[in-house]
This record gives sequence, C-alpha cells and structure tokens, in this order.
Amino acid sequence: MAKDGNGRKQHFLKNHYTSMKLFGLEIKRAQAKSQKAPLSTYTTNNVGVFTYSPHMTVSDMLANGTVNACVGIISDAVAGLPLNLYRVKGEGRERDKKSSLNTLFHIKVNFYQKPFIFKKQIMLHLLLKGNAYIFIERSGGVIVGLYALNPEWVEIKKTDGKNEYYYLYHVNGLTYKYDADTVLHIPAMQWNSIYGLSPIECASRAPQLGNKLDRYTGTVFDGGIHSKLMVTVPETERNFSKEDAEKLSARIQTAYGGVENASKPLILANGYKGEPLNLASNTDSQLVENRTYTVKEIAKIFRVPLSMLGESDAKYNNNEQQARNFLQNTLTPWLLLLQEYFNELIPVYDRGKAYFEFDTNTMTRADSSVRVDMYVKELTNGMVTLNDINRMENRPLIDSKIGDVRFMPVNLAPVTPEYVDAYMARQKQTAGEGADAQKSAEPD
Repeated sequence: MAKDGNGRKQHFLKNHYTSMKLFGLEIKRAQAKSQKAPLSTYTTNNVGVFTYSPHMTVSDMLANGTVNACVGIISDAVAGLPLNLYRVKGEGRERDKKSSLNTLFHIKVNFYQKPFIFKKQIMLHLLLKGNAYIFIERSGGVIVGLYALNPEWVEIKKTDGKNEYYYLYHVNGLTYKYDADTVLHIPAMQWNSIYGLSPIECASRAPQLGNKLDRYTGTVFDGGIHSKLMVTVPETERNFSKEDAEKLSARIQTAYGGVENASKPLILANGYKGEPLNLASNTDSQLVENRTYTVKEIAKIFRVPLSMLGESDAKYNNNEQQARNFLQNTLTPWLLLLQEYFNELIPVYDRGKAYFEFDTNTMTRADSSVRVDMYVKELTNGMVTLNDINRMENRPLIDSKIGDVRFMPVNLAPVTPEYVDAYMARQKQTAGEGADAQKSAEPD
C-alpha cells in the first residue's frame, strides 16, 4: 500500500499470476484481485476544479438581468410547490399530517421564516453557490426548526483517520463547530469534492460577458454623444498638432458629453466643421446580437425555456403543455435532489416507511373542459370517488354514503368461469324468449 503526495493511503489492484502449460510451454496469466476501496474519494478542497471560469460574487451574478430572472423563475417555482410527507400504508400511501416535519414544511420552518421563503432561499444557495447547508434544531430528539446557513461562511473538515466530516461556520468573527448530524448539506453537483458546484459557477463566462455589455451600454448612453463625430480643421490651422486635437476632443466631450448635455446643439467656431459618421448602426446591431447571445447562453445553463424570458416566439398548444415542459426539463432534477436529501430528516427508524414528495399537480393542471372529461372517465371507471374530485377542485365534500362510493359500469365483468357460464345461460334464455315471442306473434 502506497501513499500519495498528501499522505493519503492509496489502494491498487495487485496482480496475481496463475500458470498453465500449453504445448509444453509454461504460460503465466495475470489475475487482478480487487482490494478495498479508499475510505473517501471526495476531498475537502474545492480549489482548481474549474479554474478556467472567472470567479463571480453573488452580487455580480444577480446584477445580470438574465441570471436574476432564471434563478427567480426556478426558485419561485420550487418554493411554490407543496412538500408533503407521505407514509406507506398497505399497497398505497397516505399523507402524514401529524408529524412535526409536516408542520415545519407547511406552517413555519423556524421562528422567522415561512416554508415558501425557506425553500426559495435554499434554491438560491444551490443555483448561485452550489451548496445548501441547513442547521437542524432539535428538542428532545425531535426536529423543531430548520435554518439555512450562508454557504460562503461554511467550511467542511474531515476528522483525522476517520471517514467523518464536521462543519465550521464562520460568522461575525466567531466560529461554530457542527457535527454531521446537525447540518444537512445539499450539493448541487459534485466533481471529486464534497463541496458542490453551481451551474453558473461552472460556466460564468456568459454572465460576465453580459455584465460587460451592460456596462458598455451604460457608458455609451452616459457619454451623451452617441455617434462618431468628424471635425474638419480649417486650412488656416497649418500648425494643428496632435496635442491640439486631443484638447479639442476633450473640450467637445466636456461640453456635449453626458446625458445632461445630450440635447445641446453642437457649436464649432473659427471655421471648424463637424460632421457625424454613420457608424452607430453597425455597433448597435452587434450589441443587440451579443446581448441576445448571452441571454440564450445563460438560459441554456439553467435550462430555462426562452419563452419564459420573453426571448422566443415558441408557442404551446395550451398552458398545461408549457408547464409540463418546464417541469420535466427544468424543475424535476432539482425536486428529486431536494426530496432525497430532505428524507435524511426523517428518523432512522422511520425511513422506508415515510418519505417526502413535492406535489406538482398544480403545475400540470389542465383546462376546465379537459379536467371535466378526465373526471368523468375516472369516475365511471371506478378510479376515483365524487369526494376525490371535490378535494382536487377544492369543493365542499358531500355525504360519505354517496361521496366515498366507487362506481363501475354494469356492462363489465371479470372473465372467470362462473361469469362466462352466467353469460352463456343469459344468452340462451334471451334466445328462448325471443323464439317464444316470435311463435306467439304468428297467426293461427
């Protein structure tokens, strides 16, 4: 067993040889024997993962309008979905409304945050910083509060000689140490490090270009003079030097540059003549193209449909189709990620018996006419009851003697020997009755 440059033990495949004779010659064949896997393939060092991506602060990211819109769309959509706790019951399941965890995600997550704000904050941490850290407050072994920690202030450490991690939280000049069972760490995606990576951090060139274009646009508009100006010097100025040209340019910029001077008339004396150069149209068109390019690139990074950013004329047959596309391609990976990690909040003795799941029915809600047709088919085929439909439509329930009864078509029956015999007997009876009726109708 060898050690790498950091002193960590490395495990290799050792070759074991077996020999055999073929035509009197001894042939050795190597057989690979697997050894134990390393204690941990993840490092606590996130340096050098994607060094080509320039670093961006959260302020830089949110200053970009497209990034701001994308993270807002995703985080609001996830935060608006109910997170329900289900309990396995027989072959089905039922909502567990009595659990304290259900209360946290439906009434109040902690003493100052409602569930919507908490879920939105978690999504912002994942989308912008790639990590969400949740401090778990317990009382008597029961979870009574969840608090989102600032991912920029969290440091992950590994216990020497053990495959165990702990967390250091640096805030206001103080450092708090939390054990692994006190903090729930949710990484957006990982690359050989326990730290997570955000989509925008791995491809930050697009938002950086967008910010540069925004600054350039602001500079152009703040400059006041939005087209190139060519000044013709009179022939009498034979000794007009480069320094004189710079001074004249500075005087014109000072007098007519800036938004406050944009409407002032341009006055040139002593025979100087000013003439605008029509170069702005090309610059403006390229600026529009570049800004459109960055919007598309950022939308691809977050997998947000351009139609939701107002940058596409894509048409859907109905709102349900658009919502379903957004749910499947954008939200589903994030919802599955959160569900898997939130299940870690369930007590160990209860895991496998209970689980979290987001309710996405509100996003794929069909039009009223489509829903009515669906309800009729489900009701007449015994799939739902009248009260099931009332619950889905948020209507008052009716008497359980009728509202909780399932219906089925009377012309359907299971294909079993007794039902087949009864059917054939009924057919013979019907045929006999028909023959008697026809005989009695004949004249004597």
